[in-house]
Amino acid sequence: MNTRVILAIMRKDIMDAIKNQFILGFLVMPILVSLIFKVVFPNLNTDSLTIVVYNPGESRLVTALQELPDIQILAADSDTQVVESTRENQAVGGLVIPAAFDSSVDAGEQPELTAYLNYGQDEIKRRTFQRLVQQQVVTLTPPPANIVWAAIDAPSAAEAQASNYLAENFILVVMLVFPMATVGAMMIPLLLIEEKEKRTLSFLLASPASITDVVIGKALTGLMYSLTITGVVVALNQGWQGNWPITFLALILGLLFTVPVGLLIGAFFRNAMQLNTWGTVPIMLLLLPSWIATGQVLSPLLEAIMRLIPTYYLVDTLNLSLAGEGSLAQVGGNLAILSGCTVVAFAAAIWVLRWARE
Repeated sequence: MNTRVILAIMRKDIMDAIKNQFILGFLVMPILVSLIFKVVFPNLNTDSLTIVVYNPGESRLVTALQELPDIQILAADSDTQVVESTRENQAVGGLVIPAAFDSSVDAGEQPELTAYLNYGQDEIKRRTFQRLVQQQVVTLTPPPANIVWAAIDAPSAAEAQASNYLAENFILVVMLVFPMATVGAMMIPLLLIEEKEKRTLSFLLASPASITDVVIGKALTGLMYSLTITGVVVALNQGWQGNWPITFLALILGLLFTVPVGLLIGAFFRNAMQLNTWGTVPIMLLLLPSWIATGQVLSPLLEAIMRLIPTYYLVDTLNLSLAGEGSLAQVGGNLAILSGCTVVAFAAAIWVLRWARE
């Protein structure tokens, strides 16, 4: 493996992608689609919230909440009245703040804060309320308070499973998988096919560059563009919410998987016309789990089919992590399978390109 050759290939491909308007369009497309969703669904992540609060100690936490836009605070006379008032006023949730809450936080303690979630309200609002409380508590003098979540009119286990994932997560998951699919299944193949059409690939492989150097160089190019685009999409859609370390790890593995898939696609197609005609098929396959496996419980047969597509394990992990429910123990199997698929895809890309040269 020649580091200098790999970096030279990477620099060349970065410039080629910028110069090619077709490739540049595919790079910008996920960001444009994400912006369109922000315009079409402006209230998807934020909405007016009504919160019932029992605040005998006049905590600064309530003051901070009152200063936020689209937040209505209703006072309760006791902790038991919080539940009743939340139901009666159709509030998204309630807070029971101890009288000595602020002084305990200032003393470096971790006082207990009880937060009620009203399951009679829209789940997007409930999740927004959860994030709001977590964000405000974190701004307190560390260590922050210990939030104890309680449910009002919680659904049965079956109903909870059926509504486990949110509509906002559905769009966010699609937006995160979309740049991986477009860059992996379209941009990288186009770079490779362009080399074939210009007959520069043969000269490249006849140079000191090995097949492995070519694969790594083009993979790094795809990874750099994918990371940049995905980072912008995450920023636009507040994708750092939930269990963000797991989200980040899943995104990295997803990007590493789609890059060699793109090299495989580029090795099989001979020209850009073939890729334009059939290239949407692998894109659709990569995106399919994000459309089907989010927001609903799958039948055993459909789930078995989805599990044959490696991005299913990426989507399942993102669904859990964005909802704040994914631990490493829960998603470890998904990440292991995705890692294995990545290794196989890289090995296959190297073998196919070597076979194509021969």
